[in-house]
Amino acid sequence: MPGINMMPSGSTLQIPLDACTGFSAKAGNAQVTLTWTDPKDKYATPEGETAQDPDQLVSVWEYTQIIRKTGSQPTGPHDGELVVSSSVRDQYATTGFVDNGLTNDTLYYYAAFAYNTDGVASEGAFTSATPMAGTPLSELAEGTIIKINENGAPVEFYVAEHDYQSPLNGIGRTLILRKNLYNYIAWRSSGENAYAGSTLDNWLNNNYPSLLSSAVNTMIQETLFPYTVGNYNWAVETLSRRFFVLSMTELGKSSSDFNVEGTPLEIASSILATQTPDFPPPSDRSANANYWSRSPCISNSSMAYGIINGSGANKTTISLNYWSSRPCFTLPSTARVDQDLNLIETAVQTTALLAA
Repeated sequence: MPGINMMPSGSTLQIPLDACTGFSAKAGNAQVTLTWTDPKDKYATPEGETAQDPDQLVSVWEYTQIIRKTGSQPTGPHDGELVVSSSVRDQYATTGFVDNGLTNDTLYYYAAFAYNTDGVASEGAFTSATPMAGTPLSELAEGTIIKINENGAPVEFYVAEHDYQSPLNGIGRTLILRKNLYNYIAWRSSGENAYAGSTLDNWLNNNYPSLLSSAVNTMIQETLFPYTVGNYNWAVETLSRRFFVLSMTELGKSSSDFNVEGTPLEIASSILATQTPDFPPPSDRSANANYWSRSPCISNSSMAYGIINGSGANKTTISLNYWSSRPCFTLPSTARVDQDLNLIETAVQTTALLAA
């Protein structure tokens, strides 16, 4: 190879190794778990590497050091505090090294440097993480009830599904569903059974968010889901919303009166079993446990759809304005709850989640 003089077996040149790969940091409670893959030894030629020819070795891995720093990223192997030095190749590639005793809500920067037998350091690989108190949503079983504040008061929500609609949203978003029913609202006051732009859709995305804290609102991102266009257009397309309601399919219901939109939730039976209104009905409407889905009735364009008492599905005409809603949205699966299953709604956590 041009520029490289061959050395006898067992002797190497001052050539740095490649940087570590797959260097990542996973935040925990007062700790960060670090994983990485150590670089391969370097050979003078590709043929030498293929043959594992010791006479062509030019740089041999000996150990990797992890440096930690706050305030800014380490600029080199001596800029920060040594966390660990590993001389077992790929020792932490799978299980990871746990950096304990950290301060929650503090951003830590990490750099990995691989050294060869001549003591030459590679270029750095970099990552960062903010340890936080609590348990991430991803570690809670589907069906777990957590509490999120509405107007400063805790309200119960289901952890309804992890990686909700992953083909559309990717992994890492957890569906959160209000346990009890909220508000009596029209599906679409204009008389059309089209969900997008409906009175219900408008209320969910313009009125309901004001009940939640700014930190929670920041964590709630746009979610993609299948929906039927409605109003004589029965195609199933994709809609993007921050707040929405479940489809009939997701609630475990099927009928020739509505399209398949998504797949049934594993906790559908639990959802149907808990339909208590949390909001007083209008004066001209008796209390009930009926609530809207987003699925329109495809057999009659003058009808929308509601769930009746958890036992079945009933169409209702658009003119019946007062049915309950059951808001849902997605949060990052890294969002955390405290020991009492209250969502941690701090600005620090929100900033850390968005930076991850």
